[in-house]
Amino acid sequence: MFVLIYMKIIYIPVKFQVGQFELMNKTSLFRQAVGSLFFLFLLSVFLAGCVVQKRSCPPITTTAEAAAILKEYSNGLQAFKATGNSNMNYTDKEGKKISQTFPVRIWFVNSSKFCLYGDVAFDPKGMSFALDGDDFWVYAKLFEVYVTGKISEAEGDYLAGPAIFLDFLQPVGADCDSLYMADAEKDYNILICGDSKRCRTKKIFIDRCSRFVEKIEYLNCSGNPIVVVELDDYKNVAGEKGFSFPRRLTYEYFRGQKPVDSRQIKLNSVKLWQPNPAQLKALFTPPDAGKFQKEAK
Repeated sequence: MFVLIYMKIIYIPVKFQVGQFELMNKTSLFRQAVGSLFFLFLLSVFLAGCVVQKRSCPPITTTAEAAAILKEYSNGLQAFKATGNSNMNYTDKEGKKISQTFPVRIWFVNSSKFCLYGDVAFDPKGMSFALDGDDFWVYAKLFEVYVTGKISEAEGDYLAGPAIFLDFLQPVGADCDSLYMADAEKDYNILICGDSKRCRTKKIFIDRCSRFVEKIEYLNCSGNPIVVVELDDYKNVAGEKGFSFPRRLTYEYFRGQKPVDSRQIKLNSVKLWQPNPAQLKALFTPPDAGKFQKEAK
């Protein structure tokens, strides 16, 4: 909040007479002075009220309550499409740090069916991936990467597929064989999702005021981060007041406890979407392997 303050300077008129100094209108001046002091008092009270105050919201105290909050959000999910820009920071094979920004489009059907297309190197699908049930594919033209596979066969490698991209929409799933609350941090209550089979853990940070997931830390067996996802600037999806989606998504990838690569997506439009069969076929059909092999040569 920006406050524009206008203060009137009090001018005290004086009158000179021969042999005497006369102060004019003493009563009026006294009233002006008192009024000004009262104004300053009210101003100080107003500015004190404008100071950012610490939020105070009831904590999420039980595992059942946290799980219910996440379930309520996931139950409100609807198909949507979004557009925006992605900024990637990565290190190439020669150890050179590179930053690249490009337009992206996202189509979401449900938590197990979505895709992203990035317009890179004059190719509207030059940086793309899709998840369709248990199947996924990843295509990165610049890196000469084309991978297809099964999410269920990715084991503990979070980087093997696009599953974590929108995992925050429904973070508690069948992979959580242990679920419990951890100590709170700042404005967040933390739900721990343990997967003993794959020896990995998710720390789900839930804002106690908004009740939205604002961060997820994906940890390995040693408790070190592999990927950290941060969600910010939640807003209602156009056409649906009961469904909010973050406009800023940040993904940071770690190697040996040190961040090595990152991606940030800023969305300028998120709208409800009614897909038809032809659109779904076009969006979720993986790139032609033969064509990709020719491009890579």
